[in-house]
Amino acid sequence: MRHVRAATRTLVAAATLVGALVVAVGAPSAASGDLTTIGEWQTIAPGGAQLGLALDNGGNLLSFAEPGQLDLYARNEILTAMAGVPSTGPTRRLAIVSADGRSIAGIAVADSGTIYFDTGSSSTIWVLAPARHTLTGLPLTSTPSSGFSGLALSADQRFLYAANQRTGKVYRINLSSLQVTVAFDAAGDGLQEMATDVVGNLDVVGDSGAVYSIAAATLAAGVTATRGRGATVIAYLGTHANPGGLAVDGANNVYVSTCASTSSPHLSIGVVTAGAAAHARATGAPATTANGGVVAIADTRAEPSFTCIEPLAVANGVLYAGDWHNAKIWGLPLRDLGRLVNRTPATAGRVQLVRTASTLLATWASVPDALEYVCTLMASAVVPTNIRETTVSTACWFGGLTTTQRFGVRVVANGASSEVVGYAPAPPMTTITCTRGTTIRRVESYAPRCPAGYTRVR
Repeated sequence: MRHVRAATRTLVAAATLVGALVVAVGAPSAASGDLTTIGEWQTIAPGGAQLGLALDNGGNLLSFAEPGQLDLYARNEILTAMAGVPSTGPTRRLAIVSADGRSIAGIAVADSGTIYFDTGSSSTIWVLAPARHTLTGLPLTSTPSSGFSGLALSADQRFLYAANQRTGKVYRINLSSLQVTVAFDAAGDGLQEMATDVVGNLDVVGDSGAVYSIAAATLAAGVTATRGRGATVIAYLGTHANPGGLAVDGANNVYVSTCASTSSPHLSIGVVTAGAAAHARATGAPATTANGGVVAIADTRAEPSFTCIEPLAVANGVLYAGDWHNAKIWGLPLRDLGRLVNRTPATAGRVQLVRTASTLLATWASVPDALEYVCTLMASAVVPTNIRETTVSTACWFGGLTTTQRFGVRVVANGASSEVVGYAPAPPMTTITCTRGTTIRRVESYAPRCPAGYTRVR
């Protein structure tokens, strides 16, 4: 697997994500990670190769890692880590089981505190009851011939859903009768991590790069969903994406991680925005990076050095990512998102731009027969800078921009001949008015803030 690098990106999400945890930890130190307008990646803990992540109702983080350890990082441990002091180890090692291979593992926690988890490499689902130290295997009426991967509970806690990477099915387990039925058949597409959203849809990511959403009504009916019949592909990440992790926040944004099998530039973590997911469920047209429905949070171009991101979890305004190669758990506080909720990318030609304080993301539709694309940062439509990027994907990104500078992007497709894809002008900046006594100052920026001692008027 090729080592890749990753950088934080701007995403479109709801202000409800910014929860008590972010308020409690304050602003992290800039020395510990990559600071952006979203937040700053922090190292939660070093550990084994991460296969599974989940959070319980108390805000504690559960981790399943090779060589088969189920660990608990307490909420106060996480708060300290998010403030810049990583944990030196888990508060508690809850269980140790054998784990074979690098398949992603599933963890689901019931409201009662009961933990369900699998190793990603066997057909056993383990159960750890509250205040118990002994594992038991869930005695299912029938099991598939290969291992489970993702796990998720239904909203009413009556059913446990278990995805299977080898059979391409999601199994529905009645926790009273332990009867097993098929909830979704992906027709051979290996399935990985999954999560239930706030309205009861079950989202699961497949090896093909597809993100499936199984409708809540279909799950309630107890029938087997298939693509186009009770299940919709809400996003597509590409055939080489090799996705593994998936998490859904309280605003219905769907986060997906990849461990791509290609050396070409690719995203490591992306978010299918709630609006794009809803549109895809309604129309059947999947969100992609090219059409702006999938927004990159981290890719292969910059720090921190994500080499292979697999499990994800999100809660209380923080996104957690399991770094398999670096054997780390990362945390990203999703700060300052409210003002970005309704921001629409500026368009000109076929290039779209999304600008935040210090970053600029350009996306466009693919050009037939293009072998590569060259993105140039433009001071105006006809004045190029000396900053450019060559990529084989349909997106490019520029970071480290001054908050008061305006830039556009020109994209040229190179193949048998060169073709200008388009030029997107700089989106407008925001102007605010600040006062101190009778003194009035206006501040124009992509992230305007009043000077010290001034009060914002509008």
